[in-house]
Parts: sequence; structure tokens; C-alpha cells
Amino acid sequence: MKSRAAIGNHPVHPALVSLPIGAFFLVLVGDIAHARTDADFWYAFSFVCLGAGILMALVAAIAGFVDYFGVRMSDAGFRAARIHMVLNLTGVVLYTINWFLRRGNGALHTPRWNLVFGLEVVTFLALGVSGWLGGRVAFEHKVGVVENADPEATEIGRLETSRKVKRGARPGPRVRPR
Repeated sequence: MKSRAAIGNHPVHPALVSLPIGAFFLVLVGDIAHARTDADFWYAFSFVCLGAGILMALVAAIAGFVDYFGVRMSDAGFRAARIHMVLNLTGVVLYTINWFLRRGNGALHTPRWNLVFGLEVVTFLALGVSGWLGGRVAFEHKVGVVENADPEATEIGRLETSRKVKRGARPGPRVRPR
């Protein structure tokens, strides 16, 4: 189920999502710093990071849409991908609302600050859930994965799966001597 938005065998979407995640994390850092210090710098810092995160999230979403609509996946993988997509799109909408509420210092030293700060925290937590689901889409449902590109890794995966089925439990980490 190789990604349709890839450079070589590497899917672009997982590479791009680190940019908005980092920007949104910096928004949270800036908001916490502003809440603790009341310094205007941190408010402005968060505002700029929020705008950059929104733009980068939209770019990452394009690659995600290409895979969502172009890659054949299992029913379970498709459900997880759909929830991941809906959470991300909802997050971008909430971040955009947050950006508009902050625009022109609209929440600086006003009662609106509590709303934008709370909205940031809730949206960032939802982003974490969405990222976890995105990992499941790739690692458990193999969306964007080039199957059998490494025959040794494929065989190890088969052995691990057969051990898991025989034991009825998840296999632990295995260290292979060199």
C-alpha cells in the first residue's frame, strides 16, 4: 500500500506533519510563557507560530488527502485514517478560529485570553490523539508502507506474527546478535 505522495519509497505526509506539530508545540510553549510572565513578546510569538502551523498543516493535509483517496487500505485502516483526518481538519479549524481571536492583539491583556489559551490546550491534546491514530494507520494498517522492500524485515515480521498467534500475546523486543 505504497504512498501515492512519496519521494522514492518515502511517504511525504509523515515527513511534513512534523512541521505543524512543532509549530503548534511552540504555540503552547509561548502561551504558557505568556501566562506566567504576561510578556507581550510571548503573545506575539504564539500568534506567529500559530499562523505558520496552520499553513504547514494545510500543506501536510494535501499529501494526506492524496494517500487517503489514492491508497488502497483495509476497512480498519480506512476507519482509523478517517478519524485521523477528521480530527486533524477539526484541529486546523479550531487553530484558525484561535488565530482570528488573537489577531490584532484581540486577546492580549483581555478576558478573551482565557478562551484562546484553553482552546490551544484542548486542540493540542486532540492533535496528540490524532498523531497517535496516524501512527496506527502507518504502523498497524501499513498505509504508506512499501511491503516486502526488505526481505529480511518481512521475514522477521512474519516470525513475530506467528509467535504472537501461538502464544496469544504480544511479543517482546528481540535482540538479534550480530
